[in-house]
Parts: sequence; structure tokens; C-alpha cells
Amino acid sequence: MFIKRRMVAGKVRAGLAERRRKNETGSTIHSDVGEHMRLWGRTPPDRWPRGMAVRVDAAPHHLTVLLFIRYAWGIAADGGVPRLDPVPDVGRSRIPDSAAPAEWDDRWRRAWARAWDWYSVQEPDPTIHPTTGHIQAVSKPFHELDPLIPPFWQADYGWEGIDPHAYNAWEQRCSPDAFAAPRRRAADSPEPQSLPALVAAWQHGIDSVIVLPYEGYFARRITARHLAVSAATRDEPWMYSRALRNAADAGWPL
Repeated sequence: MFIKRRMVAGKVRAGLAERRRKNETGSTIHSDVGEHMRLWGRTPPDRWPRGMAVRVDAAPHHLTVLLFIRYAWGIAADGGVPRLDPVPDVGRSRIPDSAAPAEWDDRWRRAWARAWDWYSVQEPDPTIHPTTGHIQAVSKPFHELDPLIPPFWQADYGWEGIDPHAYNAWEQRCSPDAFAAPRRRAADSPEPQSLPALVAAWQHGIDSVIVLPYEGYFARRITARHLAVSAATRDEPWMYSRALRNAADAGWPL
């Protein structure tokens, strides 16, 4: 069975492109990754349930920019966020003096909560894309949560205090597969390596995996459909399988 991941146009201005990989049984993996990733290879046809579809967001920009800001500005220290891996080089990023540090702390906490709340309203069909006009409307400051586009810090507060070059360099280090065009074989990607556990998770309602640059093992089911894991977890088959199986066994609501 030959699998191809191809580019699908129409993501948000941050440079996302969605690629779709579909095998002959009708199973699909959608990956929200950078523009240049290509994945080629073969997987056994009898291992993929017909109709199985899983979205993997390897570069959730609306979350990673908040993680970068928190580290660079030294705010929300008690926010319950795991240590980052890799640790950012913040460049010229500094907390702005246009508001008090306590105010930036409060703004960050509200934005962090909204970033996670968005998954409860996210459009479940990854083939539905926003129009240019829709993107422009949603990009206005403090817009309500939209099913197609997550809330971005930059839409509300711009790039003040953030070194965009440092952020982009760090994000590429966090998600090399999304930016470096590794052309990894499909069978060697994390999902086929943990396929039995992935199938079990999908059968228990999980159809989206969010990958974060956290240190060590991390896994948390955040909605009935969404599982958040660290990149370290996803890259180790035994840890990824553990995360998927635990999420399936725990069920929802937790």
C-alpha cells in the first residue's frame, strides 16, 4: 500500500499548510505542519481500520507562541506548564513596558485559557478551510472563538516584546519535521509505530493529537476528541503507545 502526504492550501497566515495522507482502505491522517514536509512510504493494508481519520498538529502556533512569551518574559511562573524542550533562545524578546508586568501576566493567563478552550469548538472536519475574508474577520483583536481558526496572541497584542526571528528559529527546532522536509518514510513516522494504541484511542473518540515542546513524558486528554502530548512522548513508540492507551482507558469525561 502506497501512502502519500500532500499539501492542502488554505490555512492561516502563520504559514500552516495541511497535508493529507490517505491509504487504499479509506483511512486518513491529517497533519497540520509546515509547508515543506513530505512523507512517503508503505504500511500494511490490514492494520488501518476503514474510515479511521486522525489529525496530528505538530506545530500548534497559537500555543507555542504563548509558551515562548511565558519563557521570554518570565511571567506566569505558577501556571502549571512543564519545562520546555528545547529551551528557547529568546533573542531580543523582553516584556514590554507599555503595561505593568502584572497586567501582562493576567493577559497571558487569559490567552492561555482561551487557546485551550478553542479545542472545544474546533471544526472536526480538517478538509474545511476558511476563506480569505473569514481569516481577515477573525484576525481582528479579541474576536470570539472561531471553529476554523484558533485565537492568536498576535491578533490581540501584536508582536510587541517578541523577537520574531528568535521565535521562528525556536519553533523550527521544536518541530523539525514540520519545517525541514525530512522526507521520512510513512512507516517510520510516529503514528504507524504506535498504530495499535492509536487505533484503540481512535475507537474511544480521539481523532486529534496536539504536539507540544515539553520535556519528557507528557499526555493529557483535553476534550473528548483531543489528546495533547509532548514531542518527546510522540517520538518514543513505547511512550506514545502508553499515552494513547491511557487516554483510551480513562475515557471521557475524566
